[in-house]
Parts: sequence; structure tokens; C-alpha cells
Amino acid sequence: MAENLLNYEWQALSQLIYRMNRCKDYTEFSRTILEQIQGIIPFSQGLVFKASRTNSSITLSNAAIVPQTPELQYYVDKYMTGSYSPRWTSYLNSPWSSVFRYSNITPDNTWTNTPIYTDILKPQDLYYAIYMTFVHRDQPLGAIAIWRKKGQEDFSDRELFMLEMLKIHIELKLFYLLNFEVTPKTFSAYSKRSNLTQFAEEKGLTKRELEILQLMNNGKNGPDICEQLYISDSTLRKHVHNIYQKLGVKNRVQLLQSLKRI
Repeated sequence: MAENLLNYEWQALSQLIYRMNRCKDYTEFSRTILEQIQGIIPFSQGLVFKASRTNSSITLSNAAIVPQTPELQYYVDKYMTGSYSPRWTSYLNSPWSSVFRYSNITPDNTWTNTPIYTDILKPQDLYYAIYMTFVHRDQPLGAIAIWRKKGQEDFSDRELFMLEMLKIHIELKLFYLLNFEVTPKTFSAYSKRSNLTQFAEEKGLTKRELEILQLMNNGKNGPDICEQLYISDSTLRKHVHNIYQKLGVKNRVQLLQSLKRI
């Protein structure tokens, strides 16, 4: 399938990845990714969700939609506050990200009788969908859903392949946005930065030390930090030692106490 994509399609995918990686927060990311996908794969409605897991139960939140209309917002709110259990959310319990057509996992004679179809999709005449579910190191991150109306064609293998090519890039970007604060490469008086970022800049912390500081402040332990940043325990200890020295503290308890005063 890769050799069948045209040059302009590869260029469109590259431009999408470039624009996505410039996003500084989840809100900008969710709007950008839907608009960019719509530029290469036409759809009637698109949604981005955050996802989290409690035990084996998946919770969706922070739904972003395209196009942004009062009618669509009504159905999204109804879906988010309802007691629906869509089959696709089970993919967020898998150890890796997935891309699939809804028609491939749910036969017509069963899913059109479900409450989510009769209450949410049918009133909007939505029928065909592609879902992208994102999981990184067994952490559910979120999902993207794009829908077409019943009178249109289902998504093609070619369109499925293009999203498959984007999957790992979106997964890594979403993981980073949900676990770290994105710090601008250059600081100016007009940059909007959190108190923690400003504090780290004033203390002379490096970008990596700031990432570790953020994770420590979020309650992550040493093994978790090593796993998320792909660093060894000895490397982490060196960074933590440098952080303690720059902040004038002797241990993690003193560190967290100092951060509370920021």
C-alpha cells in the first residue's frame, strides 16, 4: 500500500506531523490534528478524547470536536454524560495503539440496535467511522474518531493506511502532552509559562531536569520516570542530584515542600 500513495499524499502526511509537533498543549493539538486529518481524509464529524484507566475501566474526557456547532456539541455532551459502553473503548485496554474501521468490528445487524447508534449517531445520520486509539507503555492516552454520513462511502483501505502511518507520531505527541508541560525553546517576556517553568528557568535547570522535576512534582517515582524518559537509574540519579543542588534542597521531601511555595 505504501508504494501506492502519491507524492502529494506523503507531503501532506509530513506537513500534518510537522504542524502537530508544534502544538504546545492538548487544546491546540486536538483542534490541529482534526483539521489536518480532514485536509487529507474528508469526514463529516471528528472527535478527539483524552482517556484514563481505573482498574480495567476506561474513562473518556475533554472531547474536542470538528466542526464546532451547537447541535454537535449537544450530542457530544449527551454521549459524554450518558451510560454508553461502546465496543471500541476496549482497544484502550490493549498494550498498543490501534487504527480500525468501525464496520470491521461491529456487524450491521447488532450495532444499529445499540443505544449509542439510536440516541447519538442516527439523529445525525452518521454511519461510517474510523477510530484511532492511543496507548503508550500500557498507558491509555486517548482516541480520535472520524465519521461519515450514511449516504457517503465507508473509509477506504488507502485512508486507513494513511492513518496507520500517522499512528505512532500521534501516540508519542499525545503521550508527551499529557505527561509533560511543553516549554518554549526561547523565553520572552511575552511567553505564557507556568510558575514551575519560570521557577526552573530562574534556577538554571536544563530542559531534561525540568521534565524530571515535573514528573517528581506529579508524584512519579524513580522507576516510572526512567521508563517514561527512557533513561537509566544512574542517569536519573545524576539529574536529581543536579536539581537538588540548583534548588538548594537535600531530599525529595524538601524539594516538594519548596515547590508548594511557588
